[in-house]
Amino acid sequence: MNINQTQTQKSAMLFSEVGLYNQKVQEHLKATKLDAITQYAIKIFKDNAQRNKLNESKYNKAVEEFNSTHGFLLLKKGVTTCKKIATKHYAYINYPYLDREAMKKTMDNYRQFVYKYNQQVAKSNKEIKHYNKNIVKPTCVTITKYTIDFKAQYNSEFTQVYNELAEKHNTQLGANYIAKKRIPTIKYTSELVFSVLVGFYISQLKKRNEYLLEMNRPTSTLKNALPKLQIDHRKLATHTIADIPRFDFCKKTAQNHIKRLREAGILINYTYINQNKPIAVNFCPKILVILDGNLPKPQSIENKYFITSSGKKLPHNNDTTRTILLKEKEIKDCANSTASKRESNAYPADDYKNTTGINKELKKHSRKISAELKTILPDFLGGNKKAPQNTHGKLTENFLNLLQDDRDLAQELAQGKFDNYKGLRYEYLKKIELYAHVSSEEFKAILVQDFIKSSAKIWKQHQVYVGEWKKTINHLKDTLFKGFLHKSTLNNKLKEYRWKLNFARKWFAKAEVPALYPSLYFDTTRTRANEIGFYGLKSVWKTHQKYVLKRQEEKTQKTVDKNARRRKLSTQEKLTKAIQKYNQGNYSAEQLYSYVQTNLPNDYLVALPTLLKNQQIA
Repeated sequence: MNINQTQTQKSAMLFSEVGLYNQKVQEHLKATKLDAITQYAIKIFKDNAQRNKLNESKYNKAVEEFNSTHGFLLLKKGVTTCKKIATKHYAYINYPYLDREAMKKTMDNYRQFVYKYNQQVAKSNKEIKHYNKNIVKPTCVTITKYTIDFKAQYNSEFTQVYNELAEKHNTQLGANYIAKKRIPTIKYTSELVFSVLVGFYISQLKKRNEYLLEMNRPTSTLKNALPKLQIDHRKLATHTIADIPRFDFCKKTAQNHIKRLREAGILINYTYINQNKPIAVNFCPKILVILDGNLPKPQSIENKYFITSSGKKLPHNNDTTRTILLKEKEIKDCANSTASKRESNAYPADDYKNTTGINKELKKHSRKISAELKTILPDFLGGNKKAPQNTHGKLTENFLNLLQDDRDLAQELAQGKFDNYKGLRYEYLKKIELYAHVSSEEFKAILVQDFIKSSAKIWKQHQVYVGEWKKTINHLKDTLFKGFLHKSTLNNKLKEYRWKLNFARKWFAKAEVPALYPSLYFDTTRTRANEIGFYGLKSVWKTHQKYVLKRQEEKTQKTVDKNARRRKLSTQEKLTKAIQKYNQGNYSAEQLYSYVQTNLPNDYLVALPTLLKNQQIA
């Protein structure tokens, strides 16, 4: 482009509507020769316009009517040119970001782009279908192997690239042995994926800008080199909004959607490092609407106010100029200062006359301060420091004190000391589990002894000797909670064992059957119900669990039925009141219909005409 062309472009004028119209008139007048009658008609028109004093808009309207009849002969009045607005074009963006409006425009651009792309794909697929009609089935083993190797090698390529390579190889082979693939269209799910990607990009831009501002670095970027979007396919597939999954597909499906968007040209400049790193892409410039924000002006350190951590010091009414109070304040504020040490032996007022009263007051106050310091300083130095009460340690100590010697426990069991034992409360055991410093083994040992104490009720009416109880204790220590490590599991298991003991106690009392000796009753090999052993209650416990579950379901169903019943009654009351208003004339038929349609279920809307008819009949 030479200098003259540049100057011509700069001096080019923009015509208004009047100017464009007058251009047509001038072109017509250049090509047309006016006769005498036409010139006379033009003169009469101008004289009438001047006589009637037509303003500019009326004159131009009359010109249009005249020209529509006689041709483009008269020029309009008004400004024929517009001022050309100089626009500056920058190659960079100062502060890239997107807001809701930009997001909406981006999605609109995406839909237009996809619509045109899918139309083009439909045309291409027709050509591919016509091409595949001429596919020849290979008869030679070599060509068959060649086509298989071709598909295995280029199957992961984009469909358009695959089709171009297929056509090229078919030309080399002399026949159409390799069929082309149909180009996939962009589906609606890909639009949801794209909207999430734009949301990711907004978040990434925000983090990028905040980081650069904190680092005192510029946030500007070139328009043709915008920051890339980092995509982690796993995070995309598992993306949630308010703990609700956004998509219902796996990582592989997310990769397929990204590949589809790349193939369509919606995502460009693809960068791949390895499978452990996210991919990087840019959005198509025709789709993405990026905004340029104004940066906050940075404030230099010299112009910033220095604010101390202690805040602003305000004046108070305790200030005084009297000597005694000033000294008192100085001693209180700096009890351990060197000045107080010097002043403990000599006082400034000693060299002055008529200061005897002041000296006595100062000495008295000094002795008082010294006495206070003697009581306060040891606390600061840790001399008289009292150890805080360790509630957790006390809790642990009390719990561990429950563990008894096995022989002592056996003797107490034989004496019937635990015939009415109720067992440790579950709330207390939960507290021990959460707060006490107790190992799982210590916790298990105390639970075993608690279980044995609870089982003593079964043999309340029978004499069991110390040796039998000692044998039972030794056996249960090895078998009762075997395989359970966590304290919460031990607590839950204890509930089950206690229920079984209570069931067995009631059963023995009701059936009037004497229980076996404890060591035999807790034998792990007695697993059948007719062997009357503790481990034979497995089926009873399962039946109890089913019963509890059924009770919970019944309770839940009752709650559901109650809520449904109340909703139905409330809805019927609303319908009755609405019909009453209709009968009273407060509602028209349209208002009644609108109210029922908006506030009540659809069944009531369907039944509304019938209800109104029944009321009219009644």
